[in-house]
Amino acid sequence: MGQSRTKVKLYMFPGSNSVLTGQLMLDHKRVDYKLVKLPPGLHAVIMLVLGFETMGVPALKWGDRRVQGTRSISRALDELVPERPLFPSDPVERKAVEDAERWGEEFQNATRRVFYAIARRDRKAFTSVIVAKRSPPMRVFLRVGAGFIIRLATGVHRATEDAAREDVALLPERLDQIDAWIAEGRLGGADLNAADFQIAANVSALLCSEDFAPLVAGRPAEALALRVIPEYGGHIGRVLPSEWLPSPEVAAEVSKGPGSVAAFLRGAGIGEAKISELMGGL
Repeated sequence: MGQSRTKVKLYMFPGSNSVLTGQLMLDHKRVDYKLVKLPPGLHAVIMLVLGFETMGVPALKWGDRRVQGTRSISRALDELVPERPLFPSDPVERKAVEDAERWGEEFQNATRRVFYAIARRDRKAFTSVIVAKRSPPMRVFLRVGAGFIIRLATGVHRATEDAAREDVALLPERLDQIDAWIAEGRLGGADLNAADFQIAANVSALLCSEDFAPLVAGRPAEALALRVIPEYGGHIGRVLPSEWLPSPEVAAEVSKGPGSVAAFLRGAGIGEAKISELMGGL
């Protein structure tokens, strides 16, 4: 690109899936840009001091132009760099990608809420994802401040226990939706689009977790994630309570409807009271 590296900056902090989406889109456009790494938590104040409208990252500065959020960045990039478009030119196809991108933003929020539910239980999960690949002084800062950052992020993102557990329960259904969009060609086509980058980053994050990797394994969604992000980085062991997690067998039945799930559980010898409890979670 002719745009100078000093004029294109992406403000971010490592470990953020929304930031990763922004990076993937910039790389797709072959834009030469500079990463400006900020400390999580403190980034909120820094963004306002730098003249951005909100505290959020990713934030793109292109010359005098400032853009925040993955969906705004995707549109700005297509305007600034028409080559290798992130959205189809056909209006109907474009709307389909925009709808999937919008859905993917909520999926991103859900993945974030679950991550902080995990981090509250095991700070090693936070360290593995957020602290890795930082300078030694920053690693020290993040380890010392991990508890505060996790509490702050929990409040900002409303990552309560109830919200996170609901997100976990909805995960099989959401993965089914991703697989369906891949099957119809809305995702995973020959030319990747904004929704691919929005969604794949979060599936890749799930693959790093021993709690969720078995639910994703073998799905078209897994193949998409590995295509877009061959190596996500980080590893999270089993952390969440077992009662939060559907088994891979039950997850596979979710797409067939509640009646199929209940029949599957009865076939496994589970009583009606327990089935009612489990179905309430699903």
